Amino acid sequence: MTDPDERPTVNEALLSRILEKTVRRSSALDTESLCLIAGSKCFSIRADVHILAHDSNILDASCIALIAALQHFRRPDVTVEGDKVTVWSIREREPVKLSLLHHPLCVSFSYFDSGSIVLIDATDAEEKVREGEMVISVNKFGEVCQIAKYGGVTIDAITLLGWTRMAVDKVKDLTAFITKKLAEDEKKRDAGGLIAELSAENERPENALDAFQRGRDTAMV
Repeated sequence: MTDPDERPTVNEALLSRILEKTVRRSSALDTESLCLIAGSKCFSIRADVHILAHDSNILDASCIALIAALQHFRRPDVTVEGDKVTVWSIREREPVKLSLLHHPLCVSFSYFDSGSIVLIDATDAEEKVREGEMVISVNKFGEVCQIAKYGGVTIDAITLLGWTRMAVDKVKDLTAFITKKLAEDEKKRDAGGLIAELSAENERPENALDAFQRGRDTAMV
């Protein structure tokens, strides 16, 4: 997220903090599934977000990329026998998906005129003139993971509840979109890949007798 050799900027620190609260502190990733030997060995998962260019709303985009990456990632399959851990290559065993308990996403609200006007996915120009920002992290089940508001004009509770319902509807659409695209990618990658290779290995080779019988049947016709 930030360069470990340099001091992070204020925006980088806020971005890292909100993403950490949204994903790690909400227990989206089942960390127990990463344990191999208690107190000794486990998988370590690290996600780096690299922002090349943006027109604002980088928080929502970064969270979508992070959740999609965690769903797309496959770790090697392992076998544990006592204190011995065997890590299998992708040609020996199919890689395993990460265990995600839920898929939280961030929805950023930029508001104007004391909250009477609100925008989702505001542009850079709109962010520069807004009165404040509210970030709500929820999943498709309506569970609120975190709410962040750093400065700006105050917002009453009724308005906040309305924005939360809007965030849930937005996250449902985004989750469905991510799931659809991941399914399309998985289908595309499997075509002629590992599944086809395993199917080819299981096919019974034609022996000489079968070839002779097939040729004899063709000649008789």
